[in-house]
Amino acid sequence: MNPERFKNFGIGFGFLLIQVMLFRHLKIMQVQPDLLLIFLVWYMARKDRTAALLMAAGLGFLQDAMLDLWGLNMFSKTLLVFMSYNFIPRGSKKQLLLGQVFLTIAIAALIHNLIFLGLNAALQNYTGELYFWRYLVGSSLYTAFVASFLQLFRTN
Repeated sequence: MNPERFKNFGIGFGFLLIQVMLFRHLKIMQVQPDLLLIFLVWYMARKDRTAALLMAAGLGFLQDAMLDLWGLNMFSKTLLVFMSYNFIPRGSKKQLLLGQVFLTIAIAALIHNLIFLGLNAALQNYTGELYFWRYLVGSSLYTAFVASFLQLFRTN
């Protein structure tokens, strides 16, 4: 592993630790943002597909290990990177507008949560319809708001 990928993996792991230690306790109406998803969309915009797939699989596996979900996040994040890689804006030297960031993250989070909840429906962990919609829409919007907030304070 080259030093740049190792550094990016460390940044992703930092996002994961912040999510597990801090954002799990900052729930709004029982939903929480997915900081790792924000990192993966940022990583997809800067690296090739293979690197993004490996990063999603590795960090998704670590997220599953920390949250005791064993495979759900890993599969969801890897499939999201595989399906949405060509649709993520990349290579732009100028900073994206706040609305573009919000919409990109919101759509990515909706797709990720549909995959995640579809797997859960197959496993029948979350069978309540209210929880399904709350998680799908609420978590996606919360993740997009956090990404927009991070975009406001980002430096070039």
